[in-house]
Amino acid sequence: MIISIDGVREMFELDQGIADQLTEVSLNSSVQVRCGNSNSFMVTASTLIPLLQMFEMKGVYISASRGAAEVIQAFESVGIDVSQIQFIDLVSSGILGGTNVPYNNVHFVDSPIMLESILLRTLYILQTNQSERNFVFVDSVNALAIYNDDRMLAEYLHTFINTFRQQDVLSVILNVPDQTPPLVLSNLDLYCTDLVDRGQVVIH
Repeated sequence: MIISIDGVREMFELDQGIADQLTEVSLNSSVQVRCGNSNSFMVTASTLIPLLQMFEMKGVYISASRGAAEVIQAFESVGIDVSQIQFIDLVSSGILGGTNVPYNNVHFVDSPIMLESILLRTLYILQTNQSERNFVFVDSVNALAIYNDDRMLAEYLHTFINTFRQQDVLSVILNVPDQTPPLVLSNLDLYCTDLVDRGQVVIH
């Protein structure tokens, strides 16, 4: 079943099945979300909207695939209110003028290899947002894998997931399977409690 965002019906359609799956998870769950390059934005939006609107959660969005300002603009262009999300941008610090953004909900970590800093910054933001229902969204594992050793990344994700599970924070881990190292992918299968699989969409 497909639904559309109110007011932008012609622009964008959501995957209702993802919302249905999310109703089955608890706050201390960890959800692996698999997508393809061609449908990653639709899958991401279809995951975030239920968290923000149905479950009235606040969250942290870790952006390793592109700059946070670009992500925010993409969401706003289809009518998604991201005011309840704090963004951690891992890529713009290395770009001249990349940290000069017109948003007060964007934070910067200097590099995607600074995994411990990403975790600590996320924990700090969650402690200051004064919400009892929180999520952390990682976009994306395959982007982090470009910069980090496979085994180190796999161990980090284990620590990351367990840290937030103990704090009753829902973790959502986005990845493109055919661009994610096999070791990391197999460990995500082991660590995560739930799977949303929208795979690779092949366009003919």
